[in-house]
Amino acid sequence: MNSFFQFLIRLLAIGGLSLIFIVAVILLNPSRTHRKRKSSTPTLKYSYLAYLAVYLAFIYLIVFTEKNLQEYFDEFRFALAIIAGLLPTTAMLLRRKIHTGRTAYNYALSIMHFVIVVLIMRFFTSFLIFN
Repeated sequence: MNSFFQFLIRLLAIGGLSLIFIVAVILLNPSRTHRKRKSSTPTLKYSYLAYLAVYLAFIYLIVFTEKNLQEYFDEFRFALAIIAGLLPTTAMLLRRKIHTGRTAYNYALSIMHFVIVVLIMRFFTSFLIFN
């Protein structure tokens, strides 16, 4: 009976994380382009969706690992994981407040998404897979 509840909780977690991703796709509407910024806006939107998919997979794997979380995270890595979750989303919410230099802001934010994805993938390979 215990394995049934674990399966149910994992299924609910996958559903909840998928729902977060679906809502982000609906709100961003990545196929809609901006008339002035035809390349920077889709780059930003798709890079955010790629970041969000990797970050949600990261959260899922961390939550449902068999090891204790203290084995993976010290205070510094935990703070980095929290910042990696909050900073890109906050920057995406604030992007409409930026009027001058918006194209540069979009590209800088896309680069930040890429860097965070690379760091999360490095964390996956160094701590979760090989340990």
